[in-house]
Amino acid sequence: MTRLLEHHSLDLLAVAGVAVAPYRVADSPDAAAGAARALAGPVVVKALVPAGGRGKAGRVVTAETPEAAAAAAAELLGSRLGHFPISEVLVQVRVTIREEYFCAFTFDSMSRTPVALLSASGGVEVEDLLRDSPHALVVRELGPRPELPLYIAREIAESGGLTGQRLVDVAALLTRLYQVFRTNDAFLVEVNPLAVDDTGTVLAPSAVVTVDDQAAFRHPEWQHVMDPARSNGWRPLTPLELRMREIDATDSGSAIRFNEFPEGRIACMMTGGGSGFVTLDHLLRLGETPATTFDITPGRVEEKMYLATKAILSRPDLAGLVAGGNITNFIPIDVKVRGVVRALKELGIDAERFPVVFRYAGPGVETARALAAEVPGIEFYDESITLEDAMERIVARVHEARP
Repeated sequence: MTRLLEHHSLDLLAVAGVAVAPYRVADSPDAAAGAARALAGPVVVKALVPAGGRGKAGRVVTAETPEAAAAAAAELLGSRLGHFPISEVLVQVRVTIREEYFCAFTFDSMSRTPVALLSASGGVEVEDLLRDSPHALVVRELGPRPELPLYIAREIAESGGLTGQRLVDVAALLTRLYQVFRTNDAFLVEVNPLAVDDTGTVLAPSAVVTVDDQAAFRHPEWQHVMDPARSNGWRPLTPLELRMREIDATDSGSAIRFNEFPEGRIACMMTGGGSGFVTLDHLLRLGETPATTFDITPGRVEEKMYLATKAILSRPDLAGLVAGGNITNFIPIDVKVRGVVRALKELGIDAERFPVVFRYAGPGVETARALAAEVPGIEFYDESITLEDAMERIVARVHEARP
């Protein structure tokens, strides 16, 4: 999932007919002053990063004049919010808010269907709202539908306690937000606060849109709004993570999910979500640190396994490699192993000195075992040992290999 920067999120809302507070993007104090001057009034200067918590972190600053906007930008630019460097700011008209609500569309993992969320208590973290006033949040399962009918939107607004013109306006806005959600393959569209300004207009001063980046092939327009270096969800991507995205883009038949931990020592290519969690937990319990997480979905995976292994082993500080997973029937084991072994051979890896442990189970396992034997020193295990056992073997090998 990729969280869009706020101005791109607001752009999507505006295209769908949602009223938004006018804004400009600036990358220097002078540009911020010019933006404030063009917006002609008090503004808010916000750090433009794909992360929440900006207000609490002091990265949202009000400015009455262009000079104050420049000063705010000078303070923000070059600083950081969490792991994110701030290289741009959003300069936006400051809205006088009379009322504020919370609304969002997302997917519910239990019902596996889109849901609408609405509360007349806006401007708060939804987690806090659920904890302190769970009945204040309306949750409406929508099921798969191409659009949100106005009558359902009105039912949602009425359930949230809205009446009269406010009910009508918010319901109309919900239908437009759902349009953003559906047409952009979004996982989340959130407006908090959804504001009523001093003229009675319902508008969005801010927005969060998170999209499914695996749907990028359907959205060529995303090339202009998705910076692949911006984020893996909580920090900017590392060079190795960027390389892995390039490898993933070489074929759309399968998808790689990858994260790097720069301080880790053991490269982990344990495929399967459950297998990954089990093995990482056990590795940490053994006092070692993972350098990577890796998963790949079914498809033409041999070439991607080959390229991914080469990329991962380009790190000079690794102490070992463990690859495998639990029993799988979707991809023959030898297909995965063939790609990894190709990379090990090409790189000239001495598996007697650089520990390599495989633990695979499923169809093709005997062929995979024979392939692994072509690189002396690889320890190959099948389902006769557990995933935890495999972690214990790689840790033992790494410790034995210490000079």
